[in-house]
Amino acid sequence: MARNLRMKCSSCGHWNKISVNKIFVEQKSPEPKVKALIPMYKPLENAKCEKCGEKIAQPKELIRIQRRNNLQAN
Repeated sequence: MARNLRMKCSSCGHWNKISVNKIFVEQKSPEPKVKALIPMYKPLENAKCEKCGEKIAQPKELIRIQRRNNLQAN
């Protein structure tokens, strides 16, 4: 299932649209009956930044979306 993912360029900060496939990768868990599936994205083609031309994504790399934790410990 092809989707469009928005990624920010690390060098110039421009937001780019990249066509990707969403896949689920199984992560090892301590309990054998529990399966932990992590959503990841596989780019369909080489993607370059529209503004600066730097490579953003390649088909052989998987992209994992990580949440930023803005909560601070008191």
